[in-house]
Parts: sequence; structure tokens; C-alpha cells
Amino acid sequence: MHRLTTLTLTAALSLILAWRADAAELLDRVVAVANEDIVTANELAARTAEIRQRYQNSPQVLPPGDQLRRQVLDSLILERLQLQLANNMNLSITDSQVNEAINNLARQRDMSLDSFIAAVEASGDDYEDVRRQVRRELTLNQVRRRYVGREINVTEGEVNRYLDTLAGQSIQDVKFELLYRRYATDNREQAQAQLEQLQAGDQLSVDDDTRNLGLRPISELPSMFRTVVPVLDLNEAVLIESGGALHLAQLISKTDRQAVQVEQYQVRHILVQPDALLNAEQAQALLEDLRRRIASGESMASLADQFTDDLSSKGKGGALGWRQAEEFVPAFANQVRTTPIDQVSGVFESNFGYHILRVEDQRSTDISLDVLRQQVRESLAQRKFEEALQRWLVELRAQSFVEVKL
Repeated sequence: MHRLTTLTLTAALSLILAWRADAAELLDRVVAVANEDIVTANELAARTAEIRQRYQNSPQVLPPGDQLRRQVLDSLILERLQLQLANNMNLSITDSQVNEAINNLARQRDMSLDSFIAAVEASGDDYEDVRRQVRRELTLNQVRRRYVGREINVTEGEVNRYLDTLAGQSIQDVKFELLYRRYATDNREQAQAQLEQLQAGDQLSVDDDTRNLGLRPISELPSMFRTVVPVLDLNEAVLIESGGALHLAQLISKTDRQAVQVEQYQVRHILVQPDALLNAEQAQALLEDLRRRIASGESMASLADQFTDDLSSKGKGGALGWRQAEEFVPAFANQVRTTPIDQVSGVFESNFGYHILRVEDQRSTDISLDVLRQQVRESLAQRKFEEALQRWLVELRAQSFVEVKL
């Protein structure tokens, strides 16, 4: 009887262990094949749970369960295919790159690195898992830049056209003040006569028939005026027929975008980089000699074209154009700020090598339009990148072997 009980328990235990093994195998079964790689049910479940956790405060934005799982699986498949490309390119992310990215994440949350790590662990996550996720995202970003980013180009014409649109006008922080009068269509002659008077130099007066609309951004102007007002000169008027009436408006003032004043310097320099044939002392001695020759009347531009190791300014007489000091590396920037105009600096070292420079002019200038144009350029480039990325991902999947086993 005892032996029978033992056999029964052994059999039952075997069945339980077999069931657990089958369950584990079922839980971690392959749900997709992507070329030579696979996606498991475990990975799919973990990533789906991660998405749900991320949107726990707004779950209504997520699709239903099966649809969400399918979308997450598609994302994992594309991720596998991109990581395969990274592996084929021998592309790797260094620990310092991961550290920098994590430090940026901490700064975005106004936290120190230690506080960030503590917050990660307090939430129940593993900091090493976070590092792996960051490394994965950095790898994917590099692959996308290699295959997609290099094709993205935004022309000056595209920037100009965007700035001419309603959206472009809205971001320029320009406001317009209009005097407005409405006429019935059967008073067309009266409206036309008033327009001609305004074109001759008159100005509308605020009365029972004329309203001052106040300073408004382009987006808050009556829609009929939005495309024409930005091109009006001060005191210029326009008459528009819309909605069964005639609408007369005169631009009496506008505010420009807020100025961004910066100091710019016009700089010329000569760079000498030590190498196998020229050690650091010889590089400095060469620059001292060039400095004496310039002081004796030789052209710094000619000497720069002959001796500089800076390929970007070679052939331009060493000229760097109008630049802010902050655009240069710290040692160079400090020398720019402290060198009097039209004097040649002493020899100094930066991380590029040894230099002498001359500040040829200095000015305070408004770069608000430059800043705005750069913002538009980056926005348009990002939009183009996202569109090109989606096309590339479709092509990548179509060119790969993918089998879904859900």
C-alpha cells in the first residue's frame, strides 16, 4: 500500500512537472519570426504590460486588447529587423553614450543621477533594465539616422513658404491692429470710395460704423483677412467681399517678434596641429613666427591659406565669418572675447591644436528671425524624417522574412 502511494505521488509529481514545463513552453512560445531572429510570447507580454503601465492614467487612448497586442508585436518585429541591421553594420553604443543619455533623462526631470536611480528602483524597475532599454533606443536611433536621416534636406524655399502660411505667421509672435468697417453689398460704391480715400492717405476713424479690433495674432483675426493682412504695409487698406457683405480693413499698427540680441564677432585665424613631423613646441614656434610676419605687414589671409590646418577656412583666408563666441570651443571663445579688435592674439591652445586669431569686427545683432527660421527648419526636418521613416519601415519589412504565429 505504501509502495502504491509512493508510485501514485511520483506519477502525480511527474504530471505536475510535465504540466509546468508545457505551461512554461506555452508561455514562452515563439509568436513571430523576423529573418534569423524570433519574438517570444514572454517578450510580447512584457512589452504590452509596459505600454499599459505607461498609459495607466489614460487607458482610453489604447486600442482593444487583441489589437494592442498585434500593434506591439508589429513594433517588436520592426525593432528586431532594425537591430539586425545595426549588428550587420557593427554599430555599437558605448557606456559613455548610455551614461550621457541617462544623465539627460535625469536633468529633464530636475533630478540628480542618484535621485533618478532611486526613483527607478522605488517604482519596482531594475536600473540595469533601464540602461539596456536606453542602449536599445540609442541603437535604433543610429540605425534610422544612417538609413533615413541622411536623405532629409530642408531648403530655404521650404522655410520661406512655411513662414508665409497661417501656421508660420502664428509662430512669429507678430500682432496686427486693424480698423474694420462692414458694408452691405448694395453700398459697394460707398465702400469703394472709402477704400480710395484710404489709399490716398486717409485713416478710418473709430465711430458707430468702425471698430478697432485691437492687437491680435494672425490666428485671431477674422478668417477673411488672415492671408492678406501679413503683406499689408502700415495704413494700407483692403476691401474683401465675403458672406454677403463687404469688409473694409486698415492696418494701423503691428508688433514685431521679440528681439534676440547677441554679440557677434568677425574672426580670422590660423590653426596649426602638431603631428608626426611637427611637435607641439614647433607648432607654437611656427605660429609665433607667423604672428611676427603679420605684425610686419604681411597679409594674415595669405598666410592662413598657406599654413592653416583648418580645412573649413583654408582658401578663405582663415575667415570664420560672423559668429557668436558661444559657437566656438571654450578656449577659442575666451580668446575671441578678450582680444581687442584688429589685434592678433598670442598663441593659444584648444582641443583642435594651436591658434592665433584676429577679431576684425564686432556687432550686436538681432537673431530672432534666424532663431525662428532654425526652429521651422528643425520642425520641417522632423516631419520629413517621420514620413520617410514610416516608408522605410514598410520597405524593410517587405524585404525581410517575417512569419507571425499568433
